[in-house]
Amino acid sequence: MRHYFGLNGWPTSSVLGGRAPADEAEQTQLIDALQDWKTEKYKDIIGSGEVSARPGVVRLMSEAQAAGVPVAVCSAATKSAVEFVLGSLLGQERFGGLDLFMAGDDVKEKKPDPTIYKVPNLKGVLDLFMAGNDMKEKQPDPTIYKVAAQRLGVDPAACLVVEDSTIGLAAALGAGMRCVVTYTNSTRSQDFAGADAVVASLDGVSFADLAAGKLAGRDDRVAAAAAAASQ
Repeated sequence: MRHYFGLNGWPTSSVLGGRAPADEAEQTQLIDALQDWKTEKYKDIIGSGEVSARPGVVRLMSEAQAAGVPVAVCSAATKSAVEFVLGSLLGQERFGGLDLFMAGDDVKEKKPDPTIYKVPNLKGVLDLFMAGNDMKEKQPDPTIYKVAAQRLGVDPAACLVVEDSTIGLAAALGAGMRCVVTYTNSTRSQDFAGADAVVASLDGVSFADLAAGKLAGRDDRVAAAAAAASQ
């Protein structure tokens, strides 16, 4: 939000008596209020049971695990929200295998390395789980991805990030990682320059093809536009 408002201007809000924030402290106050509201509404939607994981995501996580490749979740959202979403979409049994879970408030030092916790295991699905309140820096800052690679003991250049927006893409590229974008209706028109591939869905995409870079250069938006033009 701070990145967006910084580019487009800060709104007025009833949180601040109908005016825009006057300083950084008030900016933080407004963002916290908006984030809390968004999180509760998002939980309501996920908790309704009407939303499922995006096609191909859970399968790809399992394929990576079967290949002996660590899988991490790094989100700028609050930890409580990410826990709720993962528990709902992956299932509580899978989510129940989390061995250790620490936020930035659990450690004295905020950065660089001790901000994050030991690598947990999410029923063989997740090797590392990081949320926004684990890091002071938010995307597009690449810190969350850099620390994830460090904690997993892997070279950032060997990592493949799946993102859905230019902000996430910028964070991945800034960390020296490859990135495949699976866009949403709201991010479809964004400029994904630098992405390995831009796909409408991960359904039908195998982990082996992702790892081998076989999707390089693919942009499903181009194919969709060509198909629409030919009709």
